[in-house]
Formats: sequence, structure tokens, C-alpha cells
Amino acid sequence: MRLPHKLKKKPAWTDTIHPQEKKQRWDAAVSLVTSLQKLTESGEQVVQAMIGAAPFVEWEHYPENDVRDEKRASQYFYHAHPGRRRPFVEHGHFHLFVHAEELGLRKKDAGFSPAPAHVIAVSMTAQGIPSGFFTVNRWVTKGTWLSLPECTMALDTFEVKGRSGNGHIHRFLKSLITLYRPHILALIKERDRIMEKLCRERDRRSVFADRSIEVLNYCPIALMDDIVELEALM
Repeated sequence: MRLPHKLKKKPAWTDTIHPQEKKQRWDAAVSLVTSLQKLTESGEQVVQAMIGAAPFVEWEHYPENDVRDEKRASQYFYHAHPGRRRPFVEHGHFHLFVHAEELGLRKKDAGFSPAPAHVIAVSMTAQGIPSGFFTVNRWVTKGTWLSLPECTMALDTFEVKGRSGNGHIHRFLKSLITLYRPHILALIKERDRIMEKLCRERDRRSVFADRSIEVLNYCPIALMDDIVELEALM
């Protein structure tokens, strides 16, 4: 199995030049921590709230039919792979999607029913704390392959509200990707460099379908340390 690339240089919080952007990151951090606190107050944490009381089964989606917000063209689910399939430690991960046709990123085609477009995956610890982000090859989630500019729009658009799922987890995910927006975009930019290199070596379609190429790259995070570092800049 081909091992993924670790992001060589993570963006520093000081790379966020505009004060308004720093404030957006900080507001997201506050919202994220508040969501975690609200779950704790109800005797839960993110992973526990997703999988519920039933035995946790690898590969299965939690919830079974995903969490969807048709109005905002966003969707997510939580699951896990066998540990040997990951070169980094995690309990499981979220997959975050948007519906490219609904957002105008792709034309609708009546000839097929499109899968949602993958934006980013979020690794989680068993304690319900995010530990990193990673990107995957197209065959993993099928759906439309989004370019960096399209992923940027998708990342900014992604949001789930309403009665489906847990509102605290909705806010947690939205806050998390807002807080780490520069890191996620750097990861996707590197993903494209990796794929461009692979596609120069052989046919693009065969690369996208190659099951030995699963996770393309990843970026570990230390949530609480990062929030403390960001707070020092405010």
C-alpha cells in the first residue's frame, strides 16, 4: 500500500495576515470549544454522540444514511477503517461532502445519479478530539473531483443545520474547518501536486481508480495547543 504524504509545512497562524481573518479563526475556535462543552454537559463527546450505544462496526456509516442538509448541499458521516489501513493513529474519521451540481460547480447530467463531492476527511481520537485532516483518491468516495478553487468554495459553503443529526456536531464541524481553513487548503493544494505527478507517469483515469492509492496526504493537528497559539496573537 502506498503511504500518504505528511504535509511538510503547516501554515502558521501568523500567515493569516488580515485582522478580520484572524478574528474569524478565533470566533471559530470559541464556537468549536463551546460545542464540545455543550456535548460534555449532556454527558457526551463527538465520537460517542455519532456512534450511539450500538457496537461500533468498522466501515459502516454513522448515521446509516449520512447527515444531509439539502438546502445547503452539504453532507457528512463518520466511520472507521481497520487500523492497519492507516499510517496514523485514529479512532475513525468524518468525511465531509458537498453536492457539486447543486452549488453550480458541475452541470447536472440526467444520465447518472452523481455521488456527492468529497471536500476533506477529519481524523478523530476515541475521546472525541480532532487529530488531523487527510485527502483521499477519487475511487474512495467516487463523486466529482473538485479542483483547489472548487474545494475553496466547497469548504466555505459546507454547513449543516436543521433537525438531521446533532446540532452541536454540526457546529463543531463548521467551526473546525473554519478554524483550520489555511491548513486544509494547503493540504488540498499539495494533494493536487501529488496527483499531477502521478498522472504524468500514467493515465489519469487509472490513477483515480488505483486502489493501492487511497489516502494521498494528511496534516496532524494539536487542537488545544493551536488554540492557545492563536489566542496569543489576538
